[in-house]
Amino acid sequence: MILTPFSRLLLLPFLFMFAACVAAPVSQSQRYFWPPPPDKPRIEWIKSYSSQLDIAKSGVQRFWAALSGDEQPTFLVKPLEVRSVPELGRFYVSDVGLASVIVFDLARHQMRNLETPQGAPRIIEPISIVTDHDNNLYLLERRSNAILVFDRSEKYLRAINLSAVASVSRPLTLSIDKEGKRLFLSDAASKKIYVLDLNGKLLFSFGSGVGGTFNLPISIAINSKGNIVVVDAFEANVQIFDSAGKFLRRFGKRGDAPGDLQLPKSVAVDSADNIYVVDGRSHAVFIFNQQGELLLTLGGFYAVAASGKVAPGGFSVPVAIDIDSTDRMYVVDQLNSRIQVFQYLSDSYNNGIRGR
Repeated sequence: MILTPFSRLLLLPFLFMFAACVAAPVSQSQRYFWPPPPDKPRIEWIKSYSSQLDIAKSGVQRFWAALSGDEQPTFLVKPLEVRSVPELGRFYVSDVGLASVIVFDLARHQMRNLETPQGAPRIIEPISIVTDHDNNLYLLERRSNAILVFDRSEKYLRAINLSAVASVSRPLTLSIDKEGKRLFLSDAASKKIYVLDLNGKLLFSFGSGVGGTFNLPISIAINSKGNIVVVDAFEANVQIFDSAGKFLRRFGKRGDAPGDLQLPKSVAVDSADNIYVVDGRSHAVFIFNQQGELLLTLGGFYAVAASGKVAPGGFSVPVAIDIDSTDRMYVVDQLNSRIQVFQYLSDSYNNGIRGR
């Protein structure tokens, strides 16, 4: 049935009555924790997202879907990175298969593309996303060799030309120090990390000094002390620097023993400064303390497409991780074409679980 604008207007009073009366379904599904009982739980699986079918509809959306049918869903194809913005109720996914940045807007119950206006650089190869203290969005667009900047309402503001700023030719990833208001950019060609202000001015670079050298610095995180945590994919280690880029220490090696890395892809830190390393070849997330001691391993190989099961914590080449200000963890499960969401459980959170 095709609804004209006039017929939609006539149906509005009934729509709001319907929305007020329909309650969202309540899930009673099993909960998943790591480590499993009887050990104290530290990580809980929350949900996975692969399309708008995984976003709960509002009452209004369910009403229109009942009248005119659901729209054809768009599925993630080759997600590369994820960034959560809990203050806005959304998270962003760069998907090189779709040549787009996908916005999962949970507050508005919708999934959409991040749009750029005519005349702005096209989003063709989006590889990394960060947000600053005002929730402005910075997108590393590799094909344009630029950082595209959007405000918190996703209005395009400007582009930072990386060739002009730091002679960057093979950018890999972005990170941000929200307190210090600095951008960190790794480059595969120079094997360095460049530190920029939020307008793109080069402040300094590091990675060729004594102790702290890189082969392929593929991911960067900033901890609560302002220290810079870098994972090197080729060296299979984690290196830690102070806020000025002075080398402090490293840990990790390539191997098959517990805590050894094979193909590290991404790094993040939680509110306790624990270090999370995503390993694509191990299909797992390794969690270390600040000294590099292994605390927990999360995940293992599972191909969702072959079974059709949700398989919480089952990964097929995970490639990126983000931990937001609420300690909610988002993992890009690339070959399963989805984002898996987990919660880091603080002691106070654990006390809440026991009280339920």
